[in-house]
Amino acid sequence: MAHKTSPAVPAQTSVPLDLKNRPRYSHEQLQQYFARINLPEQFRKSPIINDASLAETKEHGLPLLKALHRYHVANIPFENLELHYSAHKTISLNMNVLFDKFVVRGIKHGRGGRCMENNGFFGTVLRSLGYDVRNCAGRVSRMWNPNAETREQFGDTYDGWNHMLNLVKLENQRYIVDVGMGSMGPAIVYPLEDGWEGVAVAPRKIRLQSRPIPETYGRGDDAPKLWCFDQCLVPDVPGKDKWIPTYCFTETEFLPQDYEMMSFFTSNNPSVFFTYSLICTKLLVDDEKEAVVGDVTLFNNVVRKTVGGKRDEPQELKTEEERVKVLKDVLKVELTEEEQNGLPADKKLN
Repeated sequence: MAHKTSPAVPAQTSVPLDLKNRPRYSHEQLQQYFARINLPEQFRKSPIINDASLAETKEHGLPLLKALHRYHVANIPFENLELHYSAHKTISLNMNVLFDKFVVRGIKHGRGGRCMENNGFFGTVLRSLGYDVRNCAGRVSRMWNPNAETREQFGDTYDGWNHMLNLVKLENQRYIVDVGMGSMGPAIVYPLEDGWEGVAVAPRKIRLQSRPIPETYGRGDDAPKLWCFDQCLVPDVPGKDKWIPTYCFTETEFLPQDYEMMSFFTSNNPSVFFTYSLICTKLLVDDEKEAVVGDVTLFNNVVRKTVGGKRDEPQELKTEEERVKVLKDVLKVELTEEEQNGLPADKKLN
């Protein structure tokens, strides 16, 4: 007897084949987004707003791209609050849901998200403006794991595919555009060039290399190469001027269904720090220098500010009320009563 077909197959996550049905934000929605990130007026008057074809030129596309990147990371935080302060503890990557979370409700509540939320949403903003965007994936280095033992024993290795970033093409050059990495991210838009080095958040330097990662089974010239993003936190101090691997990534295009699996794993697996630690980070921008200069980060029960590589004395929070107040007053994230009530008792500070 022939196998029976499934009686009710739920709609699967996928990219609509018809181009006109793919996620895009309207002109009005983009204007709301510009207001949400406090984009300066001169960038809102970019000729790209009225002529999308200019988005693929370096002359017009690159200045607006850099400004959008800068003001996004300064106003929409990298955070995982949904996995702690909510009843459902789930993450949506739907672009309509993210627009409502980041922009509509974001005006009052200041919410952000993790890499797949931030970069997925930002990529859709860019496509809506006319940019050529490719969604890619990365593996985060275990040198940045919050567990000291993991860093010591496995710091030379990388996680599985657990990060999302975007590649944007301007004329014949691709650029790395990543708004979903918090204080450990690149903080700038930079070219996809082997050996490129530059200053991110001064004095911190970053570099990009095409090389095999230590875990590869490949030998010699057959060893597959990935793009490796590294950082040097203290470049001017001998003995501390070491390059630290941060993440590696591929130019292969990843699709929404790929990110659904990645997001589910990083939202539910108990070994992933997002599930047991709380983080909320905003980057700090100097408007005159047109540069990111530092960050404010809440991690579990500690909040600290870093500017120009100098870290302020961390403030330890002793009660849940203190943490909610810091989120509101310092990071401009206002949790609803329902969200606060969604925090499990064993994760409360008091």
